[in-house]
Amino acid sequence: MNPLENSLQQRVDRFLQDPAHDMGKLYQSYTWKKDTHKLGFPDLFRLEKDISSAARQNSLGIKHLINIAKWGKLPNTKQISWPEPKKLQLYIDHQPAMWLTFNPGNAIATVEGQIHGFGPTYASKLLHFAVPQIFGAIDTRLVRTFGEGDKASQRYQFLNLSVKWSGDRWAIPTYQSGWADEYGKWICILNYIANTLNKNGTRCDHPPEYVQAGLREKGIWLPADVETALFSYASQKLEEKKHSPRTII
Repeated sequence: MNPLENSLQQRVDRFLQDPAHDMGKLYQSYTWKKDTHKLGFPDLFRLEKDISSAARQNSLGIKHLINIAKWGKLPNTKQISWPEPKKLQLYIDHQPAMWLTFNPGNAIATVEGQIHGFGPTYASKLLHFAVPQIFGAIDTRLVRTFGEGDKASQRYQFLNLSVKWSGDRWAIPTYQSGWADEYGKWICILNYIANTLNKNGTRCDHPPEYVQAGLREKGIWLPADVETALFSYASQKLEEKKHSPRTII
């Protein structure tokens, strides 16, 4: 996996060095529907356990996509189709395929090219659940916070990505220049942060179910865990903007 450019690495380091950004606490504060750390992130756990197991056996299928879509509240799930799921090989001998590490941006392009009606956010969620030791998801909250978001209040721009308002929700347009490469950069950032936290001895307090099921090594960050923490950060920042005077979200 390519190292981060010096200027980007410096921005990421500044983020991590900010005392207000306790990654362990951000991870524990993640919430989505009934998923909380106290409850053991039951939906996240279920999806990762099922989807990563299927990916290792090269048996991913449309049912896994529907489960992700329903969890994430994707409208129009009937439009999702995947003509040849066997063509997506994410593991070889139960280990992540080397091509994923060499070019994570190509991975998202491959998934999007095979699956119809899923979109960039949900394609990245599939990779998050299937190969958490390499990937994390990206969604509109993360793009608004770490991409080309609110310049007045944004302190850490890592990505050259933007969102647009589509129907009744925000969306990440795939036609924007460099989408796949920027997702690849995002994966490099997540891996860099995970390696930095592990090297510094900053522990990730996984729910015990993850360790017992063999999905995690106790205390060790994976890129998917970093994304979980950054989602919490993004959610908090957007909530602050929502209640700021004269701020429209």
